[in-house]
Amino acid sequence: MTSLIQPNLNADVYRNMTAADRPHVFNKHLQCISIYNETSAILGGSNMTDRYWSGTLWYYNDITDFDRNKAHIATRTESGICDIVPIESDKFVLGEDSGALQIFHLVTKSDDLQELQCIGYAALHDNSLLSLSMFHDKEHLVSGGMDCCIKIWDISELMAIQSYGYAHADIINCVQAKPGSDSEFVSVSYCEALLWDKRLSKPAQCILKKDSDLTAVSWNPNLLNTVAIGTDDGRVVIVDARRGGIEVLEESCSFPRPVHKLLFNPDSEGLLAACCDDAAVKVFDINNHLAPVYHDERHCDFVRGLTWFNNNLYSCSWDSRVLKHAVKIWNS
Repeated sequence: MTSLIQPNLNADVYRNMTAADRPHVFNKHLQCISIYNETSAILGGSNMTDRYWSGTLWYYNDITDFDRNKAHIATRTESGICDIVPIESDKFVLGEDSGALQIFHLVTKSDDLQELQCIGYAALHDNSLLSLSMFHDKEHLVSGGMDCCIKIWDISELMAIQSYGYAHADIINCVQAKPGSDSEFVSVSYCEALLWDKRLSKPAQCILKKDSDLTAVSWNPNLLNTVAIGTDDGRVVIVDARRGGIEVLEESCSFPRPVHKLLFNPDSEGLLAACCDDAAVKVFDINNHLAPVYHDERHCDFVRGLTWFNNNLYSCSWDSRVLKHAVKIWNS
């Protein structure tokens, strides 16, 4: 009789493998997308089906085709990718589900070949880093995650210059810096959304309270007092973010599942893109009582990333596709 081999003995082999030794796994689960200009875009994906929950970063110098095989450069990361924010066309900050923050720079080597180099690395969050947002000066950003902590970062030194431990009583699902500001931002978690001003001794003020989890937030760059907040029961709430009290401007039950991401169109005063834990991409008009003006269900898995560029909306999904949406307003 052949001796039995314990089923987990191969775990030591995998545990001692370096990232370069691990077999390549196709990253189907696209998490985030950011377009800086027509010749600079970043796509991030996470591998959620292998022994290692790793990630891959794709850099494009042409935004007409987001086929992964046509990416200008691709590089792997040690853990899954949660969020990306650009600093310049060739430099960007990456947040990972390990809690790490990395800065990547597109550099040209002596043989004229280009590569993505990590020029900064810090791991100060104690759990997954879920959300990043850049301040107006492009020198500081805010991060939040599953450790209930918010950090303000100096990008040049990649150092946390301010830290708000247990800023919320639960996971911080999203943070969003106020457009044009170097000090104000909004964070959302279970039950409440907070408006922050890091210059103040008492920096936080509640701008919305709910009996459900608040899951997403977006600040309108054209109406600086207007913030959109998503909930886990599928609602989109528009609030006035000025200090002095809670004022709900509009509220609509827009999705059958938790809202995952909200994003205002920077080139339009009232268009708000949204996706939930579903395959649908929607755009609402906040100037018309959150009336739906666009609806697309071409994705066949959860939509995770949204970005606007030249009045076109781009989405990426766990179905491994990036889709372009030419949003034309129609009356529902």
